[in-house]
Amino acid sequence: MHQLLRLVVPIALLAAAISSLSAAGPMFWTVASQAEFLKGTPSGVSIDGAGRLVVAPAITTVHDLAAPQAWSLARGEDGAWYAGTGGDGRVVRGRGTEVATILDVEPSAIHAIAVVGTRVYAASSPDGRVHVVEPDGSTRVFFDPAEPYIWAMTADRQGRLWVATGHPATIHRVLPDGTASVVYRPSARHVVSLAVDQSGRVFAGTDHPARLYRFDAGDRPFVVLETTLTEMRGIHPTPDGGVFVAAISASGEPGGETAVTGSVTITVGGTQTGTSTTTGTSGAPPTGRRSVVYRVDAAGVWDAVWDTTDAIYDLAVLDDRTVLAATGPEGRVYQISTDGSVLLLGTADARQITRLLRDGARTLMVSANPGRVLALGAPSVQATSPTYVSPVRDARTLAQWGTVQWDGTGTISLQTRSGNTEVPDDSWSAWSAPTTQARGSAIQSPGARFIQWRASFPATQAVLTSVTVAYLPRNTRPVVTEITAHPPGVVFQRPFSSDEGAIAGLDDVVADSRRPAGGEVNTATASLGRRMFQRGLQTLQWKAEDADADRLTYSLHYRREGEVEWRPLRAELNTPLFVWDTTAVADGRYFIRVTAADAPSNTPDRVLEGTRDSDAIEVDNTPPVITITVMGLQVIVQVTDGHSAVHRVDYALGGGPWQELRPVDGLPDSRDERYTLTLPSADAAARLVVRATDVMQNVTSATVR
Repeated sequence: MHQLLRLVVPIALLAAAISSLSAAGPMFWTVASQAEFLKGTPSGVSIDGAGRLVVAPAITTVHDLAAPQAWSLARGEDGAWYAGTGGDGRVVRGRGTEVATILDVEPSAIHAIAVVGTRVYAASSPDGRVHVVEPDGSTRVFFDPAEPYIWAMTADRQGRLWVATGHPATIHRVLPDGTASVVYRPSARHVVSLAVDQSGRVFAGTDHPARLYRFDAGDRPFVVLETTLTEMRGIHPTPDGGVFVAAISASGEPGGETAVTGSVTITVGGTQTGTSTTTGTSGAPPTGRRSVVYRVDAAGVWDAVWDTTDAIYDLAVLDDRTVLAATGPEGRVYQISTDGSVLLLGTADARQITRLLRDGARTLMVSANPGRVLALGAPSVQATSPTYVSPVRDARTLAQWGTVQWDGTGTISLQTRSGNTEVPDDSWSAWSAPTTQARGSAIQSPGARFIQWRASFPATQAVLTSVTVAYLPRNTRPVVTEITAHPPGVVFQRPFSSDEGAIAGLDDVVADSRRPAGGEVNTATASLGRRMFQRGLQTLQWKAEDADADRLTYSLHYRREGEVEWRPLRAELNTPLFVWDTTAVADGRYFIRVTAADAPSNTPDRVLEGTRDSDAIEVDNTPPVITITVMGLQVIVQVTDGHSAVHRVDYALGGGPWQELRPVDGLPDSRDERYTLTLPSADAAARLVVRATDVMQNVTSATVR
């Protein structure tokens, strides 16, 4: 009984909310899957593979770097973290509550940091230098390669520093005393990532092309993976000898500064809006942006684990089968497993999360726009209530909102807002008062074209699995976009019909009157079939569109040139095809009006019609008149037509072949044409037959009397 009551209440609320419009039926917008939820904007909310929204692990600010971007992050043996900034080129060290800048090489950007023992190495670009910070705090240039960009550094088991550079792509190895050598120059623009696994093997990722290299003890390179994308980054070995790596495409985030090699860009300002499940809005990702997470096992066998339109900046390994991914342009952290499950773990208050670092039980991160050091912790009640803002729903026209209802557990409050701009702005209505009625309540936002909802999670145990918004869009008028009048007499047989009288679009009564005695009756309607000719018939075909995808019916009217009144021709047609028996009207020039109505899909008070008038259609069912005058061997033929131009005149002698005559003026273009011919003999006149055809294909013949 309680289950039935839960079902009845929302239906009653919905009916009450939209009863004033007497609609044929409301539409329902349901967001329920992970793919649909990911189009919205979560804040402090996680989204798992089953499409469940829960309170996310808290993302807290460890330190505000007071910089637009942070590009690098490393950890020392003493537990200190080191972050490198962009623009002002600083290395910041944090240990406990103590935070200090230990290197400043403004205006460069620090794209790589490596901590080897008590030394801190920092690479600056575009001056292309490796700086060292000694234990006593002194700094100096440790390595100055010829290449202008340094993207990654790592130390091998022997304590040697590997340096990845770009333009051109080169991998250097530098001993602790500063002695450097070139390990390899790959055929690429840049080397953008480096890593060392537990067995001491070094891996390198390149840009243009995106390749993953492995180096053995003899420094011999081997391509483990090559993709059709453009950059290989975020190399992270796993305890079992495998490796996770991310490949990204060339197209990046719109409107900003180049992040690494020019393949992914950073937006300094602006926002993006999610999209609805069926209609596009301004939040669609740029064409071509794509990232793929791969896992390569110890034997070199690789699998694509996750494919996304987010830009992946870095990875962090949790275990052999699970990895975290830092992304932009919405500052999201995902947890990805090799079994295919994907969890949106959390969202930072930044456009991009650029580096990840596992630090015991927590995960440290640095971000861009703005530049901060962040920490990802356990789910908790956060300072501000976790929220989820849905994508924008486009009703395509002014809509009356019905009810909003949702499924889940725990306490969740929901609000809505509406407006008439694709991207929400200050012209939208304010967020409505929150409602906690999961079974459904009437939406209080004003009628508009667009709507959006927001869910708030005041408790950590709350779970949201779906939200449904009911609405009734204003009916849209159908449009007749095109009318085609086929040549006079051209008709089409109904396909799959053996009935010669089964002409597609011809009224059944007219078709029956034209059918020979005993002919089979076939009233089936279908698309156009074999082309045929039937004098006196005019085939009309048209196209109509309805933005609401309503079913349409059609009615036809006609008027003769010079008249004002439209006369009914046919009503309640279900197909956009009609054959007009023009023998029922006088010869002349006519216009056809096609009216499309959406009555089958709407109640009478909501029915709308759209009309279109055809071009002029000539109706002429009267053949020309032939007058023959014989003057000895000379014959004069005068052909006159009451409505159409004379098209062709032929003659034959005593059953001989037809021969075409040319008019005296040389061009058959009028309703009166004069022709002459010379007979071979005087008695040939008795055997002369003249045939005339007008442009409407009316034919007549005459002999000498």
